[in-house]
Amino acid sequence: MLTNLFWAIGLRTGQFAIESSGTLLCGLVVASAMHKMLGASGTRRLFGGPGWNGLFRAWVAGTILPVCSLGVIPIAREMRRAGVRSATILAFIMAAPHINPLSLLYGLTMSEPLVIISFALGSLAIAFFAGLVWERLLASERDIVEPVDDVLPEPGVKRLLAVVVASARMAVGPSMVYVLIGLVSTGVIAALIPHGALGTTMAHKDPASPIVMMAVATPMYIGSLPGMMRIGSMFEHGNSVGAAFVLFETGIGIGIGTIVWLMTIFGWRRTLAWLGLLLAATLVLAYGAEPTLYFAKEEAPHTHAFDDWTNPFIPGATVDWTIVKGKLLEKVEVLEPVALTGLALLIAAGVLLNKFDPEHLTEKRLERIATDAARSTRMWDRHVPSWILWGVAALGLAFFSIVGLYVYYPAPHLALIEISDARTTGEINVRTWNREEALRQIERWDLLTRKLQVAVFIRTGRWDAKQAEICDDLRERLEELRDLVLADQVKEAKQHLIKVENAYRKFRAVYEPVYGTPE
Repeated sequence: MLTNLFWAIGLRTGQFAIESSGTLLCGLVVASAMHKMLGASGTRRLFGGPGWNGLFRAWVAGTILPVCSLGVIPIAREMRRAGVRSATILAFIMAAPHINPLSLLYGLTMSEPLVIISFALGSLAIAFFAGLVWERLLASERDIVEPVDDVLPEPGVKRLLAVVVASARMAVGPSMVYVLIGLVSTGVIAALIPHGALGTTMAHKDPASPIVMMAVATPMYIGSLPGMMRIGSMFEHGNSVGAAFVLFETGIGIGIGTIVWLMTIFGWRRTLAWLGLLLAATLVLAYGAEPTLYFAKEEAPHTHAFDDWTNPFIPGATVDWTIVKGKLLEKVEVLEPVALTGLALLIAAGVLLNKFDPEHLTEKRLERIATDAARSTRMWDRHVPSWILWGVAALGLAFFSIVGLYVYYPAPHLALIEISDARTTGEINVRTWNREEALRQIERWDLLTRKLQVAVFIRTGRWDAKQAEICDDLRERLEELRDLVLADQVKEAKQHLIKVENAYRKFRAVYEPVYGTPE
């Protein structure tokens, strides 16, 4: 029992660490760029002054940056060091994790666009509320951080190297302590919730659903894209829209790591008072959304949307490192290897810097300003106006977002090949009753159908209602198959393959003639 609990905590913590790797890496790099390229004064100018201006800028910056509730921590800490007002920092924290290009596109294509747009406007309202409540009711003179005037490295290679060094220092600094608190606490809570215990919760007809979701989602971590996928699944199953908004706002938007950091700088009383008012405002919007944004035609009695927040193992199951390793590798898709490698390199560099350069002499060397004569002879050290840097940064962010979209959502013909492989492997493992591998391939098959729909949309700009209905039917049959496999109903699962195959034939009939070959 204790051994399985240990493995469950380790597996869930590791899975969420993999999920957060890309957005955490982004958070470290952005915070370092703010420190070494903008400096404290530039950061304060970026986020504006008190009142609506600063809060709106925080929301805009938050929606642009692809970070999560863990990746936002190093940026928020840098904002505080630079002397940005606490209300603006809190508004940024509540805005940044929710939406990035990958998750927004998924939400707009796999869910009701009106609902996702309404959720985004709701996040704007909550971000403003978070800042204004703090500024008007809870702020204190003790919150004001004395502005600092940084000595920035000279433009060019030195400044770029300074950003890398700062990222490495942050990767082993205090920010990572709060990140680890967020990850481990999520792993522990998930491991303590019995396997599949949330499968029949969050029903549209249950008025307590938003409250139940708040109790579960607020302390837990989930990234913006996995969170949006979960919200899409809730819409498919006709779950509570109010609970979906709570998941969007407090599940994706905040977690124990962020709450603990806020407590260390503002104290636990004011932090909990602010959090309580924030949760109350979220519930008000959630209950307002329930009757107005519910478009489902029917409500499914069971869902697997929340299985990642429960113990991954059935009671009495035999668990070892091989099983845990396999489940961890399932989370490593196309973008995660790059992010995990980048984080590993930064952590290694940070450890070496702390060991061999505890006096920060490396940074001091990079901050030495060369004479004008020496600088003018260097090709890579020319001064570039700030508006050009901002323009290049914006274009670069847009470019990498587009590349990320096309990498994460592969070409339709490639997705169809992967779907065919998942279908063949999954059905073989059901027939031979290799239970764990069958479940893995069913989940993979389900995810690939979702990716295919988004891949078609971003390449053609078209959304076919018939294709969406057929995909929904196939996923429903796959979920029924998964339930039978989980329940160890061998005979029934094998018989159910006939229904899955019928749904798959209809799926192929609408997709393969159009997208089955390379363009």
